[in-house]
Amino acid sequence: MSRSARRTLRVPIFVHASPKKVFKWVSDPDRLTRWLSDRATLSGRKGGRYSLGWDGGPTHSGKLLRFERGRSLTLAWQWPGQESLGTTRLKIAIEPKGDGTIVRFVHSGFRSGGEWTELYEGAIRGWTYFLMNLKSVLESGCDLRSPDDW
Repeated sequence: MSRSARRTLRVPIFVHASPKKVFKWVSDPDRLTRWLSDRATLSGRKGGRYSLGWDGGPTHSGKLLRFERGRSLTLAWQWPGQESLGTTRLKIAIEPKGDGTIVRFVHSGFRSGGEWTELYEGAIRGWTYFLMNLKSVLESGCDLRSPDDW
């Protein structure tokens, strides 16, 4: 399949917080568990490993393809139990904007059809949900996650 046949999900969100603070919240394991997952590890270097796990849900783990402190990180993203599908790339970029920060989630490499359609649609729902939670936690301290999510 050609690269042009692959789909990319782009979810930008504006957060009223400094780029330094936002980057800390998307790259520090202790903070990741306060808006994204129940368990997290993430090494702060290219080639390092990460793991994001949810109680009652999946655990995603893989390699950091890129890590630019304060600016962006890129993960090789793989779905547990579906390793034969290969990986996609998840890039989280931080950009200053006025009195806050734009967080850009770019999840690329989704193929078309079959299992990929379900994964793509789930990624749209999931990343939109978790980014809204990141915004809520950073701006008001309120974690919107519910135990009923899984």
